Amino acid sequence: MEKTETTGRVGRFLKILVRGLKHLTLHNGGFKLLALLLSIVLWAGVISQDETLTRDKSFSNVSVSVTGAETMRRNGYIVTTNLDELLSNVSIVAAVPQRQYENAEASTYNVRLDLSRISSVGTQELRLLSTNSATYGRVINTNPSSITVNVEEYFVRQRIPVSITVDGDMPYGWYMSTPTVDPNLIAVSGPRSLVSTISRARVFVRPSMSEWVEGTLLNTAEIKLYNLSGEEVNSNLLTITSESTTIDSVLIEATILPTKAFDVADMLQFTGDVESGYEVSDIRVSPETITVAARSDVLSQLEELPLERTINISGINETTVYQLKVQKPSEDAVLSNETVTVTVEISAEEPAQ
Repeated sequence: MEKTETTGRVGRFLKILVRGLKHLTLHNGGFKLLALLLSIVLWAGVISQDETLTRDKSFSNVSVSVTGAETMRRNGYIVTTNLDELLSNVSIVAAVPQRQYENAEASTYNVRLDLSRISSVGTQELRLLSTNSATYGRVINTNPSSITVNVEEYFVRQRIPVSITVDGDMPYGWYMSTPTVDPNLIAVSGPRSLVSTISRARVFVRPSMSEWVEGTLLNTAEIKLYNLSGEEVNSNLLTITSESTTIDSVLIEATILPTKAFDVADMLQFTGDVESGYEVSDIRVSPETITVAARSDVLSQLEELPLERTINISGINETTVYQLKVQKPSEDAVLSNETVTVTVEISAEEPAQ
């Protein structure tokens, strides 16, 4: 009996509730619906302004800045591990206030690796750091949270001379003076295991890459480092400096001049006769050709090689060697040889048959 009465009361309540909702809908329903919407908007606005309410926001491929490298080197250490590779896939999760959720960016949190904390050689584990922000919240998770690096002693080797190698032949008709380099001494720094192997520095001058115009050649050439075995030592962990300035090349300077070649044998003149009963069996000239490098205005007026061209063989009865001096046509001219050796070979005449 009680159960029946209870059921009846529930039924009557539901009927009353339905009639009430129907009444609310039919009488001023639009105003009531508007009020409901305004309440929802106001509630959302209040929520968005509440700094205590945050939402988690994830960032992938976060750019990580590396700091403290100079301090680390001053302390005598250097990281030999490839940091770019280790930091190439870092992600973070930040708890961001509701009202700044859309504006928050990964750079806001300044994710960084501080190398100044390194204090010994060997394997070191370094934690990734981030900066909290009153406006944009804080980082609650970093993946990876730390990285493991290898640390070596930082070593500097001073006063390594830079040598020059001309790689290739000069184009025909041109001369290049011995190039000079600036600077001619460098310092190399980096991990001791690498720096200690370096024995010399070299630059290559390639004639095929130069513009052959009369005057002064100014060019740059990359510095290459070599060990005692002649193998190139190439690593981005090495730093080349000159007077505390980091460099990777040197300035090459040389003089470029046009040339003109002369056949020496065609210019020689012989006077006199050898001793009776002897004859000249051969004449040898060394070098056979002399090249003159000079300004174009000098070469244009140079028809013959300035040379002691007359050789007196009067009365000689044995092979004789003559040294002839070649004169420069101008003070700044360059000769391929400054002397010519002429060998006059003498032999006895064969008796008439």
